[in-house]
Amino acid sequence: MTFELGTGKAVLTSEGRMAPKAGRATGTRSWAFTERVTTIEREALLGPSPAPSPQPPKLGVAVDGTDVLVRPGAAPYWIRHAPDDFTLDGNRNVETLAGTQVPYGGTLLELLASGGQVTKSATAGTGWTYTVRTPAPAALALFPKDLRDLLHRGTDEAAAPLPVDLTLRADGQGRLTRVSANLGALKAREWGSLRSLKSIRAELTVSRYGAPAPKLPPPARQLTAHKAVREIDELKPGACFDPHTGTSSDRLVVSRPCHSAHGARILAQPELNTTYPGARKARRQAAAACDQAVPVSPAAWRAESAERDTHWFTWPTDKWDWGEHGAAHATCYVLTR
Repeated sequence: MTFELGTGKAVLTSEGRMAPKAGRATGTRSWAFTERVTTIEREALLGPSPAPSPQPPKLGVAVDGTDVLVRPGAAPYWIRHAPDDFTLDGNRNVETLAGTQVPYGGTLLELLASGGQVTKSATAGTGWTYTVRTPAPAALALFPKDLRDLLHRGTDEAAAPLPVDLTLRADGQGRLTRVSANLGALKAREWGSLRSLKSIRAELTVSRYGAPAPKLPPPARQLTAHKAVREIDELKPGACFDPHTGTSSDRLVVSRPCHSAHGARILAQPELNTTYPGARKARRQAAAACDQAVPVSPAAWRAESAERDTHWFTWPTDKWDWGEHGAAHATCYVLTR
């Protein structure tokens, strides 16, 4: 899937194997950017995280019935999300990785049952070419929620949306071999970070019919999301975590034992106040609170920092969360690798 942006291109490559009857799939999703794609555009496509960097450009994916497993970047573990876990903030983006028509979601195969008009034409040699005209709102389902929020269905949203045409090619046995589409009917919202978007194109190739069903990651390498994935301010000073969850959330982290490899450690959680002061003042309060709290945190924790005398911080950015459980607090932490 290629995003044509104002001055560059972003390409999402999804590949893998699936067994539709078994409801199982494994694969990867990888982003590649040309140099002129801006930092803001990269973060919008990759998704934010509590770390200074966005989510990793590569995500391992496995689907096991209604469960979805993700492997952020080169993490030594997979995070298993059950349907009930999708209510956690950010995990709704993981849900789109499980398809509605096929096990592996987010591909053009998801649009084949959209109820659009189908036309057929013969091709040279054996096989057929089909054209499926589907409404643009159906195409929005290809994207996780955070990206879907930055797009709309084209024209005036109260009017009839522009259609999306899919070109399907089938071999002599009636099996799909290629699907392509111009998703230009989807436009970026003017206020969003993808407002320079010019077009989106997608192409899918299907091959190796009859290959063995994919094997899921071994249980020993799996973490359950309802135990391992936490909002960062649920953890206590001294706790360790990995900042990348693959969920496109700047509040969620993977809780990790400090005696194992970990990407960050919490140094302090200084109290702020109970009244939300606005976005800018909230950030300044959090920064000042961490600047005071970090120097008096245990030296052994601070010594883990990958960058000497450098710390990071986060705070509730939504006024509805600011004083939900009494006084709000900032979370100050160091990155360890």
